[in-house]
Amino acid sequence: MKLHFDANQDYQLAAIAAVVRLFEGQARVGAGLELSLTTGIAAVPNRLDLSPEDLLANLQAAQKISGLAPDPALRTITGDCTTTDGTRTVSFPNFSVEMETGTGKTYVYLRTALELHRVYGLRKVIVVVPSVAIREGVLKTLAMTREHFAGLFDNAPYRYSVYDSDNLSQVRQFAMSDGV
Repeated sequence: MKLHFDANQDYQLAAIAAVVRLFEGQARVGAGLELSLTTGIAAVPNRLDLSPEDLLANLQAAQKISGLAPDPALRTITGDCTTTDGTRTVSFPNFSVEMETGTGKTYVYLRTALELHRVYGLRKVIVVVPSVAIREGVLKTLAMTREHFAGLFDNAPYRYSVYDSDNLSQVRQFAMSDGV
């Protein structure tokens, strides 16, 4: 038995478009390998060139289109990060897409990742899940949607794996990959 995925669910397309709108104005990121002069580590990074003010304006525009009250400020996750130059405080924008149970959230966030690659060249995606059961469901969805996404995204190369702290070569491979 082979499942058929409907690529034209309006509510799913609206959720994907809302996330893509968050990065309006972001230049497409090339796939160049960058070498850190301080650490000597090579990677193909994502890059965000938008200011917090641009991100907030994009968020508010997406919220308005969706009929939501606009957030008055950008929400971030902030913490200390140890670097070769010492400890720095870093801040990352934090966005939430809320969908009801059974509406295809896993499909939407996987397709969103591929759409962000298509539009902006973003390549690095880490999916964090709260349980082994959900992880297994995500892995199954990735396997089942491979052909579907290949058709939608012109065979854009993407790989996935489960993080294993005992396998640092896997982390290096993730960092250096120019695919999604």
